[in-house]
Amino acid sequence: MKMLIIGTSAWNTIIYVDKFIENAGTIFASKYKEVIGGTAAGKAFNFKRLGFDTRLVTKISEDESGKRIKEKILVEKIEGFYIIDEISTERHTNLMDKKGDRISIYTHYGKSGQDYDIKSVCQLMDEADLIFLDICDFVKKLFPILPKYKDKIVLDIHNYDGKNPWHQEFLPYANYIFMSSDALNSEKEVTDLMNKLIENRSFVVCTHGKKGAEILTKERKTYFQESILVEDIVDSNGAGDSFVAGFFYAYSKGLSEIQCMKYASLVAKYTIESEELYSPNLTPEKLETDYEKYFR
Repeated sequence: MKMLIIGTSAWNTIIYVDKFIENAGTIFASKYKEVIGGTAAGKAFNFKRLGFDTRLVTKISEDESGKRIKEKILVEKIEGFYIIDEISTERHTNLMDKKGDRISIYTHYGKSGQDYDIKSVCQLMDEADLIFLDICDFVKKLFPILPKYKDKIVLDIHNYDGKNPWHQEFLPYANYIFMSSDALNSEKEVTDLMNKLIENRSFVVCTHGKKGAEILTKERKTYFQESILVEDIVDSNGAGDSFVAGFFYAYSKGLSEIQCMKYASLVAKYTIESEELYSPNLTPEKLETDYEKYFR
């Protein structure tokens, strides 16, 4: 299958601390690193590692951070198509504690409304079997052509609360929805929102972090998958994107929704145990072996 991912890549500074402080003061970091980030990049790396023909449309600038992102994408042998930002490459500073919780600070945003060649992206969408969209600024320029591709569009709406107008702009174009429950306050809010989102779609998946994830199908069937215990949490960055890649690895094989959720949970686990947006040990063979180990 040909996977097309359209969305953000960033160059991230990760600072590890034992715990977050409640008041102003000085603390010492236990570790520091700079790595590629961004939800589109995370999905692309995982899909490539799982053997898919993977293309990535993303926005970077011709600065040092942009060069590093391009180098990483090239090393992973992903076919990259770049929108050149006139101001800067997106950058984040993430604070991570020992529990795996994160505070993400956006420090460089780039240019809003950056122009680019939509026709070339349209050709890539024609050739793709599935299209994965981020809710980012430059994707909005594709809105006029997206209805043609709705049946194969997967939308990641992150921590949608059911009201945020930014998220809502993207919803009409998606057949498959992935989201997290971070902005919701109860199981009822989760259920109500998923039932609302499933209208005219194939399925909606909502992840709950350490508590697991659930899927609602167009037949109104719900399946819940517990998360897999991670004894050594290294970095939770990219776990959600890894979950998506693991899900569609199984989905592409015609497996059931509950099987897809199990594969997804495994790939997310690998990423949480890694310092990257993906596990360098991720292969289809390892995934199949571990599936037998955990779920047979």
